[in-house]
Amino acid sequence: MSKREAGRSVYRAKITGLNHRGEGVGRILSGPDEGMAVFISGTVPGDVVDFSLIERKKNYMRGQVVSLLEEGPGREKQVCPVAHLCGGCSWQHITYPLQLEWKKRIVIEALSRIARIETCEVRDCLPSPDVTGYRNKVEVPVAHQGGRVVAGFYKPYTHEVVPSDECQLEHPLAREIIFRMLAEVESRRYSIYDERTGKGLVRHLMARVAPGTGERMAVIVANGFSLPGEAGFAASLTSGIDGLVSVVLNTNRERTNIILGQKNKVLQGKYHIEDLFGDDDLGRLRFRISPLSFYQVNSPQAARLYRIALDAASLGGGLVLDVYSGIGTITLFAAKQASLAVGIEEVGDAVRDAKVNARLNGIQNVRFYEGRAERILGSVLREFGRPQAIILDPPRGGAEEGALLAIARSRPNAIVYVSCNPATLARDLITLGAEGYRPEWVQPIDMFPMTSHVECVTLMSRL
Repeated sequence: MSKREAGRSVYRAKITGLNHRGEGVGRILSGPDEGMAVFISGTVPGDVVDFSLIERKKNYMRGQVVSLLEEGPGREKQVCPVAHLCGGCSWQHITYPLQLEWKKRIVIEALSRIARIETCEVRDCLPSPDVTGYRNKVEVPVAHQGGRVVAGFYKPYTHEVVPSDECQLEHPLAREIIFRMLAEVESRRYSIYDERTGKGLVRHLMARVAPGTGERMAVIVANGFSLPGEAGFAASLTSGIDGLVSVVLNTNRERTNIILGQKNKVLQGKYHIEDLFGDDDLGRLRFRISPLSFYQVNSPQAARLYRIALDAASLGGGLVLDVYSGIGTITLFAAKQASLAVGIEEVGDAVRDAKVNARLNGIQNVRFYEGRAERILGSVLREFGRPQAIILDPPRGGAEEGALLAIARSRPNAIVYVSCNPATLARDLITLGAEGYRPEWVQPIDMFPMTSHVECVTLMSRL
């Protein structure tokens, strides 16, 4: 069925599932488009909704809820007043047990649809110790709206900033930094970057928190190499925020959606913060974190993830390679169980942090190499020989085929794949499978409650 309402067509659909983007998946109930697939955010399985059209393709529609006619089981009231507008947490309207159930289903569907893997054990999704207040890193775009400077998150399918004074997912120590930086930007009348013209100064604000030590970092991302009165800007921040030990200007002059540029300048304090990370089972280590370094945003859950990955690797004193090693978190914990742990990472800042982190913790049986995995993995393998296990934790785009081939052809007893994207995980399992490795099990882990994102640890062994 479709009808006209305030000059727009309105359709009716029944929602039957959820997809990896967090949208409800359903079918149009009647009319000439009856049976067509539709994707609608803010819905749960069992909902019957009237929706307006956002996008129409040959085989599907994408819509926006106009009215909720019937509520499906598992729906709950959103805590955040802008959750229905903001793209930050697409599942705040879904009960937590149902979120976990659908994250497992998303993993199963990706393995089946992309890799044709039907028999691998997919375990229940591991719940997060904290479902709110867990994000130790916050990045927000800045915009002019209604004569004032605002920061928030993008509305889905747009680059329209939805202002947010308080986000349920953010660590409270991070939100305070964003709030204070925004006030300084407005009071100092810094110009705001316009991505349509490429002009304006301030693009994004970023805050990082080390939950284990309380140290904090403030990063202002600018379309330039300096800020007017930058010393005063930094001094004002540090004088009013306890634990703020690093204020950094990051320069990004590219016409791109990537948030951070490659050039950083310390405005006050240190170039890094330090965290004490781990738990009673994994142990605890100190880690130095720079502006560009990758660090898991959900610290308590990350400790559980690493423990699962290391248990799967069954090191027992052998050689382990950690590919896409970042600042060396997995590598250094692995070194406690291995004869030698070798980390490979292409981000120079992260490699430098990793080497410092080894010294901070007095760990000597580690080596770190800077470079793209597919380019240097072969030489590393020739230097150290066949590893007992290889752990890889690539970005959302997955691993490069060349890196996967080098990993498989080194013939480790086990490959442990840590993934934040079930689709690219499934794609990469095809490559590893062709080289003689099969997945024994997949453990979904909820690193990002209230969103559709799901992390996985996959154990692969040789056929």
